[in-house]
Amino acid sequence: MIYIDNAATSRGKPLSVAISQLKATIFSANAGRAGHKAGLKTALEIEKVREILRKNFFDGNVIFTKNCTEALNLAILGCEPKGMVITTVFDHNSVLRTLKRLEIEGKVKLVIISPDESGFVEPLKKALTKDTSLVAITARSNVNGMAVDIEKLASVVKRYSSAKFLMDAAQSAGHDVFDYENVDMLASSGHKGLLGPQGTGFLLCKYNVKPKPLITGGTGTSGNKLEIPSEIPEGLEAGTLNAAGIIALGKGTEYAFENREKINARVKRLCEIMKSGLKEIKNVTVYPSEGGIVLCNVDGKDSEETAGELSDGYGICVRGGIHCAPLMHGYLGTERRGAVRFSFGNNNTAADAFKAVRAMKKIARNS
Repeated sequence: MIYIDNAATSRGKPLSVAISQLKATIFSANAGRAGHKAGLKTALEIEKVREILRKNFFDGNVIFTKNCTEALNLAILGCEPKGMVITTVFDHNSVLRTLKRLEIEGKVKLVIISPDESGFVEPLKKALTKDTSLVAITARSNVNGMAVDIEKLASVVKRYSSAKFLMDAAQSAGHDVFDYENVDMLASSGHKGLLGPQGTGFLLCKYNVKPKPLITGGTGTSGNKLEIPSEIPEGLEAGTLNAAGIIALGKGTEYAFENREKINARVKRLCEIMKSGLKEIKNVTVYPSEGGIVLCNVDGKDSEETAGELSDGYGICVRGGIHCAPLMHGYLGTERRGAVRFSFGNNNTAADAFKAVRAMKKIARNS
């Protein structure tokens, strides 16, 4: 089997991820719930991961979640935006649906901007008003990997408004490095570019940003009170944390950033092989893409049908469909049949790319 679906969940994870997760599972203890040595050791290991994330992103409060979707919901709903909120056609349903829900409830006015020749810079400037309370923008599209100028957009928000800036880093974390001076909140999964396990994610907030919790319950602190603890992150991490996953995420993050340039260079080379081969096939359309992704379709064929043929006939795992980002597909003109997404990662080789091209050639010939 050839796995080229790293934008969904990465493979090629370092051995340290598996070892640390297994060790933390075998010697499990509940952090923050007891004063015994095992619980304290687990708590210290989790704190080490917070420091790893601060080191590689920016200084602030790290709140662990089960995925990026939860982190984005915590950022958006927890900050209780009012007035206008802004996002883009590049964004994922984790942002779009959460903001749309607030609009349906009458709590905000949702504005969704599209790029022009300036990218999103001028559209964002025009959309911002004194009533804008939140701007949420992805650093890279999960559909085709296209990047936005996240640093410029964050600076525009700070220059023209008092809104908070939320960055969706699900597809950029581990691959890209930014200046986060004007970013108030960053949400990410742990199981993609950071090479951690599934069931991990986090929200990183500047210290002056204090979201309200999505869920309430036991926190290990203020246990004699019914009121929700105000301390961050404790008040935002009710219930038992995925300690084994979080500890493994720390190992994956260290590996991803230490090897970032090498992994990015390999992935770029594989994408070039794939794109070059696909462009030689007459009835295959290749869409603009970058960041480890090659997006395409066989002319006249539904994308999910093509993905199914790749899996069943050639043992190649890719994603077809709408990818939970309908507005991006509208922007690309693929809203009806979606698109086939090849997303390369640390697990892939040139042989994988060549085999994928040959498979697409056979599928296109028989369509």
